[in-house]
Amino acid sequence: MKLIYSLVFSMACLSLFAQNTNFPDIHVDKITIARDSYGVPHIFAPTDPEVAYGLAWAHAEDDFKTIQTLILTGKGKLSTYMGKEGAPVDFVFGLLNTRATVDQQIKSMDPKFIQLLQGYLMGIQAYGKAHPKEILNKHVFPIFLEDYIATSMFSVAVFCGVDKTLPKILNGSIANLPGFTGEGSNAFAISSKKSTTGEPMLVINAHQPIEGATAFYEAHLQSEEGWNMLGGLFPGAPLIFHGASPNLAWAHTVNMQDKVDVFQLQTDKKHPGQYLVDGEWLTLEKRKVKLHIKGIPFPVSKMAYKSIYGPTVANPKGEFFSMRLPSLMDAKALQQWYFMNKAKNWSEFKSALEQNHLAMFNIIYADKQDNIFYVSNGKMPYRNPDPKYHWNSTLPGNTRATLWDKFKPFNELPQHLNPASGYLFNTNHSPFLATAENENLNPANYDKNDGYETYHNNRSRRAKDLIDSYSKISFEDLKKIKFDRQLPKQILYPYGYSSDSLFMVDESKYPQLAPLITSLKNWDHVTNPDSKGALVYNLAYYHISKAMKGNAQSTLTLAQGVEVYQHVYDYLMKNFGTIGLVLGDVQKLVHGKEEWPQGGMPDVLSAVMSKNHENGKKKMVSGDAYIGFVKFPKDGSLPVIETVNTFGASSNPESPHFADQRALYQAQKTKTMSLDKAQVLKTAEKIYNPK
Repeated sequence: MKLIYSLVFSMACLSLFAQNTNFPDIHVDKITIARDSYGVPHIFAPTDPEVAYGLAWAHAEDDFKTIQTLILTGKGKLSTYMGKEGAPVDFVFGLLNTRATVDQQIKSMDPKFIQLLQGYLMGIQAYGKAHPKEILNKHVFPIFLEDYIATSMFSVAVFCGVDKTLPKILNGSIANLPGFTGEGSNAFAISSKKSTTGEPMLVINAHQPIEGATAFYEAHLQSEEGWNMLGGLFPGAPLIFHGASPNLAWAHTVNMQDKVDVFQLQTDKKHPGQYLVDGEWLTLEKRKVKLHIKGIPFPVSKMAYKSIYGPTVANPKGEFFSMRLPSLMDAKALQQWYFMNKAKNWSEFKSALEQNHLAMFNIIYADKQDNIFYVSNGKMPYRNPDPKYHWNSTLPGNTRATLWDKFKPFNELPQHLNPASGYLFNTNHSPFLATAENENLNPANYDKNDGYETYHNNRSRRAKDLIDSYSKISFEDLKKIKFDRQLPKQILYPYGYSSDSLFMVDESKYPQLAPLITSLKNWDHVTNPDSKGALVYNLAYYHISKAMKGNAQSTLTLAQGVEVYQHVYDYLMKNFGTIGLVLGDVQKLVHGKEEWPQGGMPDVLSAVMSKNHENGKKKMVSGDAYIGFVKFPKDGSLPVIETVNTFGASSNPESPHFADQRALYQAQKTKTMSLDKAQVLKTAEKIYNPK
């Protein structure tokens, strides 16, 4: 019976991956999925591809719909399901043409990595065959390996700034890509020098959308080939993006160095379809991107262009601009993550980083050997240092002097290893402010054209103050620091907050607004859900950031401050009929049909970004999401791991794990996790094979 099943399954895979015939041997009866009491899947199997197969199956059980949207993205067919909302994504995917890079580089990819991906895709296929009613449409299958890798490239490119750059070029005529926006993160590494117990520690804290294509999913992956990782991954990913293994752990945060260059091409009416470079008229490459939009009975074609600089679009004035991204030139980011997953020590982990395939993300690292490390990672090009070229602005696309094609080696990136201070941290702020002042890197030693951040933000300023307040930090202290909801004394938001103009309005002159003004003046800068001052400040922040968008003004006048208070008053009276409310009355955590009061706001360590909901309420959409605390015991035993996710392991409202971590999350508490297979199996809620 097993032989018949194996033959049938192999034939199905051959039809699915016709372009790739070197398939791994998958024995589903040897793949174990163990669900713990929170429904988190722990996958055990003899080989890495079999583990990936089990992950695909388990994740599909929890969120097959989102995984399928990623598959459709990789085919340029998202709009066959999402309709007009998906069309911008399909066009941008076609414009970036990541599939062409994959076709060029796939033969040089590591065979073990390719087998891992094939095992994962075989698991998705098997789940789809077993649950045909859950398939979104006929375009999901078959899946080709090249399309899958192209999707991962596309996702990294979006994280690198495509979603922000394109709308600027197109003057807002194209929507932001749904579900792919990065919202920052926190990460802290503590060595024995700063630890009360002498044990290295790491905080993993992603600030991401809490639902959708970049909401973190938690899993534990263990093979008999040396893979044992627990952590967070995005839907459709075959491995852990950041988390912990028996010997080491790392966390990612988004970094803001210059990852996208924009070039304006020189064109004229006498040379249609051409652009001038170094006195020579070159022809723009043209390619039709066919959009198959649900509800429209025929394909809609939109022209995509390419110059020697990269993907090219025209703005409403008919001016052509090209984008050049390192992330579009390297298809091996997932492969680097695979070797990071498999690393057993600092030397192997560093070797994985030195591959330099991953075009972005800060990396904060700690291990059982008491190494801590930080790098502002990236695939940074050698740019022309001539001061006439402004790399942080639009560049001339009429000369090869601006056309870079070589990249800096890993050792030229800003990085720290084992500082004497005993700590490293990043909250999306400057890589030159990562530890004690006397040990910080000097920005003058790095290429200014790389565009590295040089500033503190509210989270980094607050985190630094907290870290420095402890001579030594315990595991519990580290949790307090991470879960902190207080803005620093000097608030560093843009739009004039640093001028304190809101806090200088005389309430005696404005009796109607006086309760709001007094609440803000008496506010302790803590953004708890029961805070009146936090509500006033939260509503003021969103109003000012919207009203001042694109305004170079750096401070608010007192008159503008009064206008802000009037806006807050009018908003509360219109929607709630009273101004006597606290933050949790307005800001909510929403999941399914339920909602709960939610504290936090943008750029506190427990960050919350919210958008308009219903009846004047604000709904949390991103911010403090997957959280992990890791401690490496002195005796060399497996690390202590505590985690929490925003809602739960399943996206199915009928599942008991749809929101069973929600109470922990809102109480800022954690659950204990384990890398010990025997312990996991002993306490598992459910154990089964993926068939």
